Amino acid sequence: MVSLRRHLRNALAGVASRRTPVVAYVGAASGDDPGFQGWIGSEIERAGGRVVGAKLASPRAKVSAARAVLDDCDVVFVSGGDVEAGMNVLKDRGALPLFRALARDGRPMIGISAGSIMLGRAWVHFPDDDSPKKRSADERASLFECMGIVPLHVDAHAEEDRWAELRVVLRLLSAVGEANPVGYGLTRKGGILVEPLGDELQITAFGTPAPRFVARGARVTETAPLPLGAPRRATETSPPPRRRAASG
Repeated sequence: MVSLRRHLRNALAGVASRRTPVVAYVGAASGDDPGFQGWIGSEIERAGGRVVGAKLASPRAKVSAARAVLDDCDVVFVSGGDVEAGMNVLKDRGALPLFRALARDGRPMIGISAGSIMLGRAWVHFPDDDSPKKRSADERASLFECMGIVPLHVDAHAEEDRWAELRVVLRLLSAVGEANPVGYGLTRKGGILVEPLGDELQITAFGTPAPRFVARGARVTETAPLPLGAPRRATETSPPPRRRAASG
């Protein structure tokens, strides 16, 4: 928890025009669970921020109220939960253009766990348990679009299964014609900082080195990790956002 607070403090440093930066908390992936927001919110406040909820998950939540919070904030924080559920909320409420406009205008964004995956390009949907089992789950998996704020593919906290879902994402991207797609693993004690550098991205690992994977055809290989604290230009991405985004 101390490491989370330290990473949050570093992420908030220097991004706000106010002494206490206002952080818009987006809890769509957890259904705006109040307990989860309270836990994460307390860490953000200990790191020096002031948390305001941008609630979208409930049908009774007003998109206009969430928009006002997001327009006024210094930093957008996309919290954890279920990636697909969170993306469905943002799509169903028509909120994706709002987040993408904020990113184009230079609003810094932070993601944690599922939220970091949501900030990326795409993620994987696996069939329900009662689906026909004629093919393996990997073969029946499909991709769905995420926010695309950071033009990368990432997974979070999946060391124990050797980043199995990220490997499926990369295989699916390769199958639809993307050349040598790359993905990064965000460990339990680390993340990556993504910043624009001209027409490219600069990616820096913090906390721990970031595992890196590349797909060549159906084969996914773990390559040398992104080293801790050593910025790297990423040439395998689409055009970058105007401001930085941190994921962990």
